[in-house]
Amino acid sequence: MRNMPVSKTQIDRLGDRLKGGFHTESDLRLLDDYRRSFGEAYEAVIRKIRQAGEFPTGRLAKSTLSIAEKLRRESIRLSQMQDIAGCRVVVANVMQQDSFVESLRTVFPERP
Repeated sequence: MRNMPVSKTQIDRLGDRLKGGFHTESDLRLLDDYRRSFGEAYEAVIRKIRQAGEFPTGRLAKSTLSIAEKLRRESIRLSQMQDIAGCRVVVANVMQQDSFVESLRTVFPERP
């Protein structure tokens, strides 16, 4: 994010404003900074999946509209939203899916 650190409380308050539809230009800049803060992790995941032999598709950041809609639809705070950035790997069948998921467990061992 920009030069000043932003707290979890500030992010959640931003989420409340987005959820309520009462956001400012400053809020949109903060949201953009927040979304960009996931960039390094996103690129690292994409790189590791490619090294595992797959070619993921994805997005660095969920749109403002998608974020606001999810906040309205679910009982979740912005700081808890786990799909700000994401990727997808398409395989031919369930057996390949299970095999790839197992290989990801070795690439990302810190996750259950």
